[in-house]
Amino acid sequence: MSATSKPDRPADPPLRGEAAWRAEKDAIAKRNEEASRRAQAKRQAKYDQQTARMLADERQERASLSKRRP
Repeated sequence: MSATSKPDRPADPPLRGEAAWRAEKDAIAKRNEEASRRAQAKRQAKYDQQTARMLADERQERASLSKRRP
């Protein structure tokens, strides 16, 4: 063994029983939260695009109406 290498640590033993169940439950909850955040961000982006498009249409309509009036 060289002086720069670290001694190998044994891997943690696999979880069993309630600890394994809780770890799996926490992992599922974490995935669900991530999916929820991504979906919310996607909905917000779509809403922002719709709002921007609606405002642009409104500005264009106002501009065309102001050109109509003598």
